[in-house]
Amino acid sequence: MIVQGLGTVGFIGVGAIATAMTDGLLAGDDGPSRVVLSPRGARNAAQLSARHRHVSVAASNQEVAAGADILVLSVLPGQLHDAVAGLRLHDGQVLVSVLAGVSLHEIREALDTDLPIVRTIPLPPVAQRGAVTVMTEAPGVVTQMFDLLGGCLPVPDEAQLSVFSAMTGSFTGLLQYVATLSRWAGTQGVPVADAERFIRGAVAGLAPGLRDSQTSMDQLIRAHETPGGLNEQLRREFFDDRTTAALQSALDNLLHVVTR
Repeated sequence: MIVQGLGTVGFIGVGAIATAMTDGLLAGDDGPSRVVLSPRGARNAAQLSARHRHVSVAASNQEVAAGADILVLSVLPGQLHDAVAGLRLHDGQVLVSVLAGVSLHEIREALDTDLPIVRTIPLPPVAQRGAVTVMTEAPGVVTQMFDLLGGCLPVPDEAQLSVFSAMTGSFTGLLQYVATLSRWAGTQGVPVADAERFIRGAVAGLAPGLRDSQTSMDQLIRAHETPGGLNEQLRREFFDDRTTAALQSALDNLLHVVTR
């Protein structure tokens, strides 16, 4: 049985995040009564509709807006104005934005509305209800929705939200670190596929410790290295003052982009 508390969730834009959110919301019997998808992202929308009996694809963005209790804006930032042009909203509706770098003021002006608007940063693991979502001040129904998807991390203002948004730009860099280890092994005569199989499994094995919020990152680091050992040596040599400053500078640049 589907719990009715969330009502109908509508998505304008059906990209990777909207797809992940839909899969996560409908992963149990406690999700919304219905999910309505816009015709944008037709392939993803069709696949979601085939996968979930509570999903339907609307003929227009206006049809999505008309039927949604929670309306999620999930188009690319540059598509916002075209996507919401002439959109008619209704009383009691709550708007949720997943658009990076687009302020509440910009969204409110584009929609010409006084309805509640929440900025959020959902991550792909919400599909498995496995990621905390950072969000600005939100009505209870939005908190309820993201609690289903892995939990909420409220922030007091958009400035702090932007810091978290900048941090999301680090994810492929983390993967590049793993890829570089494998490629280095290849230069030493080890088959890259074997090295990659080994290091991917080893890194994935760190997940339980990362999920344990009671253990600090410093404690986690100490738990995985021996004083004077190989892990400590590489960490200290690689993350010297110059490398750390370069990473922080790159993050400063990302923060500038998302607060433009």
